[in-house]
Amino acid sequence: MQLESRKKEISTEILLAREERKRLALIYNFLSYDLSKHELLEQAAVIALTNREQRVLDHLNRLYYTVEEQETIDKIRHEIKCTQRFMKVVNRAQENKSALTFSERRMVQEIVKFVVAQARLYNQL
Repeated sequence: MQLESRKKEISTEILLAREERKRLALIYNFLSYDLSKHELLEQAAVIALTNREQRVLDHLNRLYYTVEEQETIDKIRHEIKCTQRFMKVVNRAQENKSALTFSERRMVQEIVKFVVAQARLYNQL
């Protein structure tokens, strides 16, 4: 719950931030809390698999629902990898935006749009 409440606080700050450098720092923080959440849920999935807790796995499967048939733990690990990639690119943009390739700059734009959309959803709750 602390992770989610902190993400909600950061989401408000993201929506209010006008300076790009500050917004990128907030987005990086938001993504780091998101990564922590996925890692905690991965641990929960491993424990549920070990203890054969199907109810917990069903809840996690609904949370990480995709059209493809994959194991829940694989879906969670995919989210972890994506979030880590997002954080890496955002971190590079914070350090030296001019050194980014065109694809990386475009990726940063899409990550910003994605996180801003999530921030709006958090503020509706």
